[in-house]
Amino acid sequence: MTQRIPFGRTAVVLLSAVLGAVSLIPLSSIAVAAGLTDKLVGTWRLVRYTDTDPSGKVTYPFGENPRGYFVYDPTGHLSVQIMRMPPRPVFASGEDDKGTDAEVRAAYEGYVAYFGTYRVDEANSVVTHVVEGSLNPGYTGTDQPRAFTLHGDVLIIQVRDKDGSSYFRELHRVK
Repeated sequence: MTQRIPFGRTAVVLLSAVLGAVSLIPLSSIAVAAGLTDKLVGTWRLVRYTDTDPSGKVTYPFGENPRGYFVYDPTGHLSVQIMRMPPRPVFASGEDDKGTDAEVRAAYEGYVAYFGTYRVDEANSVVTHVVEGSLNPGYTGTDQPRAFTLHGDVLIIQVRDKDGSSYFRELHRVK
């Protein structure tokens, strides 16, 4: 005995029409529709890191050619690592756990590292880093909002504080 599926032929024709129509949509138009959150996902290499004080003086806290990465993964997790360049010299003792107080402080001040999650306010182009752990104890457990713009494979993070100081970070997508 054969069971008849109601509307079987109609369903097949309708499904074929829908699949045919979807295949005509160019993939580029689907990519353009992606939101800022989707465009932010990836690994970004730091190329510029500057701070500007209220008087307009620009400084390079990690040198003029810092190294680092910001990683935004598709599950909403992030990792940030930034290193001063040129790097600090090896400890005089030659052993990582036997630096002088000055050497350890210089190493600490020459490196930023934190991890956690992130959320994106697409309407205001702000990514908030929700810091779960950090080399800097004062960052752990904080939210760090960052205004940003995306220009293709260039991510710019720029914030101006109430006192007139500002910071600028330029990152390029790793391919």
